[in-house]
This record gives sequence, structure tokens and C-alpha cells, in this order.
Amino acid sequence: MSKSEKENPTSGYVTLHELHGMQFEASGFSFLPKYKVQSLLAGRHKSAMRGRGLDFKEVRQYVAGDDIRNIDWKVTARTQKTHTKVFSEERERPVLLVVDQSSSMFFGTQSYLKSTVSAHLAALGAWRTVDVGDRVGAFVFNDTKFENIRPQRSSTAILSMLKTIEVYNNQLNAQQPPQSKTLILESVFQKVRSTVNHDYLIVIISDLRGISDKTIHHIFNLKRHNDVMVFHIEDDWEKELPLRAISLSNSDRQVSIENSMKKVREKHQKAFANEKEMLTDQFAEYGIPVLTFNTNERLADQLRDLLKDH
Repeated sequence: MSKSEKENPTSGYVTLHELHGMQFEASGFSFLPKYKVQSLLAGRHKSAMRGRGLDFKEVRQYVAGDDIRNIDWKVTARTQKTHTKVFSEERERPVLLVVDQSSSMFFGTQSYLKSTVSAHLAALGAWRTVDVGDRVGAFVFNDTKFENIRPQRSSTAILSMLKTIEVYNNQLNAQQPPQSKTLILESVFQKVRSTVNHDYLIVIISDLRGISDKTIHHIFNLKRHNDVMVFHIEDDWEKELPLRAISLSNSDRQVSIENSMKKVREKHQKAFANEKEMLTDQFAEYGIPVLTFNTNERLADQLRDLLKDH
């Protein structure tokens, strides 16, 4: 366990010092191997080019428009058909983190709050991206506003980004009732669409509460020219009500709820599972992987388990 997580893993708020320290946890994962979405957060991706590049890729039959300087004369002579060399060029892949710090994230019954999980994942992703030499930016949002941080690759810029996440995180207040974030999600992704052009990796870090068809439409349009992946954050109690009485309070009133009723529990489980399955299936149709993170285990360990660096 890292020093930052030992200090106060159940604290309701993150600190810049904590997020800075996660720089030393950002290793052992590449965001590539288990998923067919190309170049996920590995920082680099290969693209076939007709012409000279950094690395030789393959030899294939010549087609009109290929650069004649790349004709492989030995293969051409042997096969009696014109063949050309194809090279691969290493290109930059900027990463954009969409970081949810809304009121629905200020919840957790295990080791961490969902808002803390979101902040930790953003920090790990940012440090990993810079470590491989690429730029990383972010959209950080709460229930009512968002901030756009343009992609950069310096450690100073990363610390500025993490400071913004800390500020948004520390503005969360348990005394205020949760708000619907449907409108802010729509606004954020509409802005992302107008900001991002192509060849980005967009990582959505959220519990996806309040997501609408309009937001999903924005995400699908982003996927047309970019890689997109979803880090879905959930807590055990959201999936399955505990088999005991629980007390809920808003500081003014307290109510006790008995959750041992089998029908109530089963209905809740089914509703949560159906909603998640529907979203996952929708994203899968567009080649968008959904990775689930919990509020119990260390985030660096979860990342290494899901996205091992082979």
C-alpha cells in the first residue's frame, strides 16, 4: 500500500499531496492488451503509412498510389508481381480524462468514496501518460460546472490538473442533497466534441448516473474518430443491499431501513444489473470497453489486474 493510501484511506476528500504521490504507483499497466480498442493509454499507436516511417511492418502487393520508392524488388522478382514495403509510423496519442466529481460520486461504503476512486484513477492515468511521453488533458466536472484543461505533457501541468481535481473534490458536501447531473453530462460531452478532433484517447471516469441518450449520442460520435473507454465506478451497496438494517441520515432526520426483505433486495439487484447491462451493451456495439472499478481495493492494483502491461 502506498504512503498516501496508508495515511487516511477512508477520508472523504483527496489532497494534492496524495494525488502527486500516485506518480510512483503508475506502472505495470499499459491500457492495451485485453481489449481490441487500439492503443488504449499506451501512449503510442501504430498506423500503416504508404511511405517511409520509423519501422518496417510488412510487404504486400503493390496498389495504385503506393510510393514507387518503397517497391521491394527482391520479392517482386521472386513472385513476378510488384510488391511494396509498408512501414509503420509512431504517432502521438493525446489522452483526455473526463473526471466526474459530482454529488452522486460522494458515496462509498467500503474503503473509498467513488469521488476518491475517480480522482485516483485520473491521477494514475495522467502520470502514466506523461511517463510514456504523451500529452494529457482533462474535463473535470461537478453537478453545475466543468473545467477544461488542455493536454500537456509536463509534470508541472499534471500537478495543475490534479490541483483542479482536488478543488472540485473538496467542494463536495454531504449536507447538500444529490442533484441530477443529466444536464451537466450533456454539456460536458457537447464541449468535448467541439474540443477534440481526432486520434485522441478519451477516458470517461464516472458512475454514469443520470446519463441520457443525448450524452450517449455525443460519446458515440466521439468514437468515430477517437478511441473511447469507460471506467465505471460502483460501490457494493449500489449493486446489492446489505442483509441487515441500515440507518440513513441527512443531519436533520434519521430513518432506519430493514433490508433483509428478500423481494426488495432482489428487485434492487435486478434493476441495477439491468441498467448496467444495457449501458455496457450499448457501448460494446461501438467498440467502447467498460471497465468496472470498486470502492474497496487499491486503484493501482485494480488497474494492473484489468490492464496488465505485457
